Amino acid sequence: MQSASPKNGTKFLKFLICARRKRQDTQERYFYEWGNIHVALMLTTPAPMRVFRRYVQHFSVSGVTDDMLVYPLSRMEWDNMADHWLATHEDFLEALTAESYVQRMQPHQFGDKEFVLQLARGRSLFQRPNFRSGGVKLIHWFKKHPGLSAEEFQRRWAEEYAPALLETATAKGLIRKYVQNTEDRLPPGVFKGTLFEHGGYGGYAGMEEIWLDGMGGLARFRDDNALVDLIRTRMAPLIDESGTFSMVTTERVVFDFVTPNEMSPAPAILNPDSLEARIDTQGYRGWNIPNA
Repeated sequence: MQSASPKNGTKFLKFLICARRKRQDTQERYFYEWGNIHVALMLTTPAPMRVFRRYVQHFSVSGVTDDMLVYPLSRMEWDNMADHWLATHEDFLEALTAESYVQRMQPHQFGDKEFVLQLARGRSLFQRPNFRSGGVKLIHWFKKHPGLSAEEFQRRWAEEYAPALLETATAKGLIRKYVQNTEDRLPPGVFKGTLFEHGGYGGYAGMEEIWLDGMGGLARFRDDNALVDLIRTRMAPLIDESGTFSMVTTERVVFDFVTPNEMSPAPAILNPDSLEARIDTQGYRGWNIPNA
């Protein structure tokens, strides 16, 4: 398996998805299907296990309100966010179009047709010693100010905003880890014919992930007036605040083949002698149709 420094994930692409349940379903049912059935399908399908280097699920925390945040929750009421790491754009296209993936995943439409879809590259700028993934995360999705180019946004966000944020937040012990994700573009029409055809692709120049010490850590982060003022002041010239939103989630790493000290075992589906691989060779449909 490939390895990557925990402080620099820019060598990997991230396919990020914000999604929500069907309007008639409960969140409990939605999380059950996403956390169990969807994961089982993924782990026993060759294409995603060949190309996804890391897969993380984020479950929106219930009971969070806008007064607990710097930026409000989305009016779309996103239930979750998925984070898939890939090595290349070609791997990304294979994950979307591979026949086995389409046959197994596409019929399992357990969520709403609305999405936020983003391809990005992430860069870890801070993490505590002995950091381990998981726990509560505050996620900000930033809509770029229309008067800025993507390049200018990214430069100022990384060079002016991030150092000031980290100086204040780390000195007070308010965060466990901080990652900036910047937009990586794809040709139009790439999602046509996929589960994500009706989702909104792109539109967010940056997304930051802030790992906190539980929900108490979220309260301490929001109640620090100096930190909140710094975020608002530094980001105001860079973003369209009306299109920017927050998520508060718990992080579940399903598998990880790239992060030192958090490496997952090799997937059985890629071992031709495994039970999973033998079932895969039987195909995914037409079991009631005679072969001769």
